[in-house]
Amino acid sequence: MDIDLRERVITLPKPPRRPKKITGTRFAPILGLSPWQSPFEAWCDVTGTYQEPFEDTIYTAAGKIIEPKVIAWLDRRYYFGRGRLKGAEEWLGRTKRELRYDHFPREKLFGGMWDARTEGSVWEVKTTKRVEDWMGGDGALRPPEYYKLQGALYAWLLGLDDFRLTLTVLREGDYAHPEDFLPSADNTMVFRFSLASEYPHFADMLQYCRDWYARHVTAAAGSAVSPPWDEGRKGDRDIVAALRVNHIAPASGSDRIAQLLGAIEPMQRELDERQAGIAEGEKILKALKEQLKAELEARMGTTDNRIMVTGRAYVAEVRRAAASGVDIEALKADGLYEKYRRTGTTSKITLRRIPNEAQPVRREIPADSRGGADRPHRGD
Repeated sequence: MDIDLRERVITLPKPPRRPKKITGTRFAPILGLSPWQSPFEAWCDVTGTYQEPFEDTIYTAAGKIIEPKVIAWLDRRYYFGRGRLKGAEEWLGRTKRELRYDHFPREKLFGGMWDARTEGSVWEVKTTKRVEDWMGGDGALRPPEYYKLQGALYAWLLGLDDFRLTLTVLREGDYAHPEDFLPSADNTMVFRFSLASEYPHFADMLQYCRDWYARHVTAAAGSAVSPPWDEGRKGDRDIVAALRVNHIAPASGSDRIAQLLGAIEPMQRELDERQAGIAEGEKILKALKEQLKAELEARMGTTDNRIMVTGRAYVAEVRRAAASGVDIEALKADGLYEKYRRTGTTSKITLRRIPNEAQPVRREIPADSRGGADRPHRGD
C-alpha cells in the first residue's frame, strides 16, 4: 500500500480479492451526499483498507429491540394486523447470518439489507432522539437524503417504485429500557416516496457508482487508487493517521526485537508498579504536608513571615507572601485596579533535607545517671 501525501490518495498494489458491495449505507457516501461518511471512507470500507470495529452501543441495542415493535405496530395501523408488512427475516424465512448479511446474493455490485416490506413497497425503519437531523431548512420534518437514498436503492433492487421511511422518536429513558417502549402515532411518522418521481435520474446515480467502483476498486489498470481524502474532514484525517502506523510482530523468540521486549517488559512492569505505589504515597504525603502547614501557620505571630521546624532529616518551613485577590486584568482595563485592589497573604510549605553533617546530634543519658538524687551537681 502506498500513501501519497501530496496527491492525498492511497494506491493498492492490486485490487482487493473480495471487495464489499455498494449497500444502502455506502450508496450516499460514494455519491458524496452523506455528511457522516466521505467517498474516501467508503472506499476504505469497500476495499478493506480500513474499517472502524463495530461496537454495539445502547442506541444500536435499543434499535434491535424496538424495530420489530415498530414493524408490528405499522402492520396493525396500515394493514389491520394481517401480516402484510413483515420484517426481512420473517419475509425471507432466514436469519441475517444465514443470508450472510446480504438480501441480494445474486447481485454482483449492489446489495444490502432492507428492514421490512410488503408486496408493493419496501420500508426503512429508523429510530433516533436527534429529531434535528430530520429537520429541513424550512423547519419541516423530512428524511435526510442519505436515508432516502437507502430506501431508493432497495426499492430499485426489489423492482419496486414505492418506498417508505419511518421515523420513531425516542427519549433517553427508551434507550435504558427499550423493552418497555410502545410505538404510537405520537412517536412514529411515515414518509412515502415514489422512486420514479423522487429520483427521475436514478439510473445516472447507479452508473456513477458503477464507474466509481471500476475506477477505484476493481481497477482494470492493475492497481486500486482511492479517491482523494479531504484534509478538512476529521474522519479522513484519522484514517490516514491510523494507516501510517506500521504494526509489526516479532518473527520468533530468536528475533532480536522479541529478545529485547522480553528483557524490557518485566522491568517496565516492575517500575510501573513501583511508580503506582509512589503516586499513592505522594497523595498521602501531600495531605500530611497540608496538615503540618496548618499547624505551623497557627503558631505564627502577626509579624512573622516565616516559621521553621527542624526534624530528624528535614527542615519544614512555611512562608507568607502578599497575594492579590482581584481580577487584575479586568480592573486595569477599566481603570479601577488601584481603587479595588486588595492584598492578603498566601503561604507555602517546603521541606529541605538536612545534610548529614549538619544533622543535630542526640545524646542519650545513661540510665544510671537519670533521676534527681543521683544526678551529679555542677561543681562536684
